[in-house]
Amino acid sequence: MLPHWKKNSLAGRLTVRVIWFSTMVAVVATTVQLYLDYRQDIRSIHSFFATVKDTSLRPLEESVWILDELQVNLQLEGLIKRQDIIYAAVEMDRQVAWAKGMPLQRNILSHSFPLMHQVRGGSEEIGALHLVASLEGIYRRLLRRVLVLLASNTVKTFLVAGFILLSFKKNIAVHLERLADYVQTVDIQRQEPPPFRLERPDSRHADELDQVSASLSALCQSGYQAFCDLRVQEQRLRLFFDATEEAVFGVDAEGRCTFINRAGCDHFLIADSAELVGRDLLTQLACDEGGQAMDCPLCEQVRETMALRKVLLSDEMPLVRRDGSTVLIALRSYPVLEHDQCAGAIVFFADISRQQKLEQEKQLFAKIVRQAPALIVIVSADGLIEYVNASFEQIMGVAASDLVGRRALDSFPTLSVDQQLEQVRAKVHSGETWIGNFISNNTEGRRITLEAAIFPILDRRGRLTNVVAMGRDITREQQLIEQLHHAQKMEAIGKLAASIAHEFGNPLLGIRFALRDVQQRAGLNPEDGKLLNLAENECDRMRKLIRDLQQFNRPSSGRKTEFDPHRILEEILALHHNLLTKKKIVVVCEYDQRVDRLCAVEDQIRQVFINLIINASDAMAAGGGTLTLRTELRGEEVVISVKDTGSGIAPNNLERIFEPFFTTKSAVEGTGLGLPVSYGIVRAHGGSIAAQSTPGNTVFIVTLPVCAGIEPERQAAI
Repeated sequence: MLPHWKKNSLAGRLTVRVIWFSTMVAVVATTVQLYLDYRQDIRSIHSFFATVKDTSLRPLEESVWILDELQVNLQLEGLIKRQDIIYAAVEMDRQVAWAKGMPLQRNILSHSFPLMHQVRGGSEEIGALHLVASLEGIYRRLLRRVLVLLASNTVKTFLVAGFILLSFKKNIAVHLERLADYVQTVDIQRQEPPPFRLERPDSRHADELDQVSASLSALCQSGYQAFCDLRVQEQRLRLFFDATEEAVFGVDAEGRCTFINRAGCDHFLIADSAELVGRDLLTQLACDEGGQAMDCPLCEQVRETMALRKVLLSDEMPLVRRDGSTVLIALRSYPVLEHDQCAGAIVFFADISRQQKLEQEKQLFAKIVRQAPALIVIVSADGLIEYVNASFEQIMGVAASDLVGRRALDSFPTLSVDQQLEQVRAKVHSGETWIGNFISNNTEGRRITLEAAIFPILDRRGRLTNVVAMGRDITREQQLIEQLHHAQKMEAIGKLAASIAHEFGNPLLGIRFALRDVQQRAGLNPEDGKLLNLAENECDRMRKLIRDLQQFNRPSSGRKTEFDPHRILEEILALHHNLLTKKKIVVVCEYDQRVDRLCAVEDQIRQVFINLIINASDAMAAGGGTLTLRTELRGEEVVISVKDTGSGIAPNNLERIFEPFFTTKSAVEGTGLGLPVSYGIVRAHGGSIAAQSTPGNTVFIVTLPVCAGIEPERQAAI
């Protein structure tokens, strides 16, 4: 039997392939050579036939013509002596006259030549020459050549193969065996492998074996370095897993724990990871301390991850620990796939109980800020608006989407902050809170007074991150305070007016009686009579002023009755129709049909409406306009508004229109008591009167209870 290396080694397989390839080449070469030799022998026979025609045919024709039997036989004998020619015959009159050799029936080549003779200037056929060549000789020669070629090629092939085998064994196989032994002894997990060296003389030029040797040494070195790096990375990964607050553990396909970090041990109340590694962790988690089975959503999700081979997430999952306590965790489980098979799972989870509580508090605080009645604006350190709450949107009349991202100082052009801006900046940059008031107009043009507190938000390093402004709409409070101050002032003026009316009324009455007595005397000069009449008229005017002053203290004489306010308004319009028409004033009435009764002193309410309508017509005296009378029922109150399109009331005068003797008219046109008297009448009826004015739009709003509960006192005539 051949040695082991000859059957299975590279040298043995290479030798077999060389022998097989050489044999195939020899067979193909021999076949081609035999075919060429065969073709050459065939061409030789045909060449002989051509030679017979050129050289031997003419003498034979002469011998046949004279019937020289001896010459014919000699010539035929000479023809069959040629190699491979086995038969030659002359036919005359389709019969063989002379013949030499033995003809065969197969594996032959035959050729016939006509025999011609010149007779009387022409050619006459006198017979035919037949030649037959045998192929048997060619076949025998080819067989001998095959045997010789196969024998020589076989010897040559085995010699070459043996030489290749010995050379490969000596120059390559030995080194390959050493390479195999070196690789088998290398252990990159324990020590750095030494470089591999070939046991052969050094050559100037490195060949393939040198390249393989160098590459193998480099590969072992890089493998050892990679293993060292992998070990370092593994240590870092373990340190990272132990340092992270998130619990991490792995299980195999049977649920046995493969690794677990320190946070995982803490969550499972285990002192050392060795108590869990290698044990059925999923089964332990699904049992309490007494060994009783219990629901474990964590185990179910891990098993489902391995069964479905996909990542599963859970944001809120209860985890019951060994001591019976329950925590809320966020869990992620990943399948471990090896060769298209699930080999286990890796699980990450973290305790989110505190995080959920913080999130709930955050949502609660966000809801409080969003729904708080106070106006809240949050501005970045760069001065850009980051957030405004719903109250700010509602009161200021602007959407949050139109403000967020814009500069705060450019977003509120109507806000009066010029004087307070430097104070606010100084307070904010010093970390203090600024408290003060702002006045602004919302998108509807309504004037708003805001009580604001502005304070900074600082990070841990004390750097400014945000500025928060919290405000409260105190417009209504300011209006109530102003109304209170005005009511107190009007009350004082009313008391003063009543005192003046009492002190001046009686003397004025005496003066009037004296003037009338003097007028009735005989022989009074006409000029003096005119002076007395003028003095009496002035006394009447002063008496009327004193009566108007008394309205600040109490209503005039009369009794409260129920009446239709629409009727009063229509009667006033009819009475002043000519005046309104002359001033080119268009009257528009918008009555609420539900307003059908009002309980008040009719003549006083009539006086209020007359004053308001006359003032509105005077405001539109320059070029006409539109007078709008509107009534509306709001609960238990009737609201009557008188609106004109006149020039309006200046803002600095709007606060003083209800003060006595204040008027913007000339001394001839008014005394400044119409609106104050109207104010006193309305207040005495338990109602209110207010004014709003912009250029081209002024409206007085009178609010009266449907049925006032205060019984008016009768006013004594002066």
